[in-house]
Amino acid sequence: MYLIERLIIGSVWLICLVSVIFIPKNKRREATAIMLFTQLHAWILGSLVVEAGLIKYPVRELSKANSSSFSFEYFVLPLICIFFNLYYPENKPLATKLLYYVKIVSAFTFTEVIVEKYTLVIDYIHWNWYYTFISMFFVIFIVRVIYKWFFHLEKPLSL
Repeated sequence: MYLIERLIIGSVWLICLVSVIFIPKNKRREATAIMLFTQLHAWILGSLVVEAGLIKYPVRELSKANSSSFSFEYFVLPLICIFFNLYYPENKPLATKLLYYVKIVSAFTFTEVIVEKYTLVIDYIHWNWYYTFISMFFVIFIVRVIYKWFFHLEKPLSL
């Protein structure tokens, strides 16, 4: 039962574990901080959305402990934020930076919509794809601001 959903969740875990190899050794300290910053915000936002009845995760890990998606909040989104920040186009024009945000968030949103439509990994109750897009954009932006502030990079609120 739920074989496809379990395969998807297992594949996500495998992809996340393998992707850690691609974090440069000299950036692991920054990656750890980014991961923790993201997990905090993802946990709060994810819990609010699930408890408000906007999204449901019918097939998930740790179903007795948590109503939200453990994989998404603690692995997928943090890794997206890690790679987003480590490979951010710092010295590029504003349009390039905005396009970078839009490409990353759009790719994730598109994937989530497909998974929602064809599996039981996620179920939109009172949710739409554009809420995912906006919330992902917001979380990634906030994590970027905290990352720049924490590591004394540039003006934290600038793109």
